[in-house]
Amino acid sequence: MGTALLDRAFTLVLLGLGLFITWGAWNYGLYQNGIPGPGFFPILAGLMMTILAAALLLRDLSGRMRLAGRIDPVVMLAIAAVTGAIVLFVYLAPLTGMGLAAFAVMVGIGYVTEESHRRGRFFLLRLVLVSAGTVVLCHFFFAKVIGTPLVTGPLGF
Repeated sequence: MGTALLDRAFTLVLLGLGLFITWGAWNYGLYQNGIPGPGFFPILAGLMMTILAAALLLRDLSGRMRLAGRIDPVVMLAIAAVTGAIVLFVYLAPLTGMGLAAFAVMVGIGYVTEESHRRGRFFLLRLVLVSAGTVVLCHFFFAKVIGTPLVTGPLGF
């Protein structure tokens, strides 16, 4: 697949995903009791995704900085996997909660993007521990320090 076509397709997917995240996060609420609500940060992320994707699309359609060449199929597979993981996160978060969804996506993306010859003996263990630690730190920072209500799943996190 040509680089220009892949760039355009990926930009359109990101544009749609950014709009979907912004629209969906609006239902969680921007503010609650004077503090950022559970939809505040997803709305910001969705808006940034939408704005950046629109800028990339305008750049491409204007003819400036159009990409050329071909992309290795292995790289395309990794790009598709990362994109799929982001889309999966959007759908998993309301069902499982932000913590489990973020953990699953971090492990998945970390595994797919690490070159196979660099995966050492304890790679998966380190990846799981770093992902779990990141989720715990983010939960502590956002839920406890800032007081932002987070999207929780049936297990309570």
